[in-house]
Amino acid sequence: MRAQGVGAVGRGLGLLADTWTLLILQRAFLGVTRYAGWRETLNISDATLSARLRSLVEADLLEPRPYREGGRERRGYALTERGGDCWKLLLATWYWEQQWVPREVPLPDIVHRECGAAAGVQLACDHCGERVAFRDTEVWRKPGAPALQLLSRVHPRRTRGRLPSDPLSLLPGAMEIIGDRWGATVLGAGLAGVRSFTAFGDELGISPEVLSDRLRRFIELGVMERGFGGTARDGRYRITEKGLASFPIHACLIDWSLRWQVADGAEVDLEILHAGCGERLRVRLVCDRCDTPFTRGSVSPGRPR
Repeated sequence: MRAQGVGAVGRGLGLLADTWTLLILQRAFLGVTRYAGWRETLNISDATLSARLRSLVEADLLEPRPYREGGRERRGYALTERGGDCWKLLLATWYWEQQWVPREVPLPDIVHRECGAAAGVQLACDHCGERVAFRDTEVWRKPGAPALQLLSRVHPRRTRGRLPSDPLSLLPGAMEIIGDRWGATVLGAGLAGVRSFTAFGDELGISPEVLSDRLRRFIELGVMERGFGGTARDGRYRITEKGLASFPIHACLIDWSLRWQVADGAEVDLEILHAGCGERLRVRLVCDRCDTPFTRGSVSPGRPR
């Protein structure tokens, strides 16, 4: 279901900024193709799994693939081209969680098959090839673009929920910043320069209760802090170093949205511009060991050679 008036990035947020959607896609990249595989690895309820699979098929991220088992034809699923193109978002999310969120059971290394090393993931511009940091960019938003409260008409479901206990899918920090559309929107607005509680509310059309909850969660997570210089006196908010490190996640989400949602007829409502070359940032993810761009099939979780 699409909301009239919501631009490409708004649609992308409404579609992908959901915990279960991201984890289902993650497991699809790891080889899960059957209903039972998702239910067992994610410990997800039948009602939630059925609803998400249906939404992913409607959005052309997954497609049904029948298979035979025990003499009966059953329904499996495979990633479509646009579903497969989410790999950069999932890789950036995994790397941020691995680097910034302490955990009892560490996430497996990201192994780059071309060089065999445990790799760090670096953001680069696909136009000019330069590495890109947050400070190298600026955000452009279409004047008069509708407030993001219209997102509530895209996917009215509740996006928050418990996380699975499986270490591969237990991403508590990352799901706070990308597994919930209001969380992703609030942190994205902070990266774009919004600082005060009032400005967040005016810019996003978010209720005070939801905004207070998301800001509190981000302060607890350490991606935002109240006030400048560690003081809360001025009532403003700033993005911490940990929060700035999540910028590649947002860049990947926006880049994916502009490729696929614009192709579906949505207008360009927001862009990230790379100051180095003056072009819209098209995301390239690069191995920090061999400086080679990653491809969808060149990474895997595990141990380096």
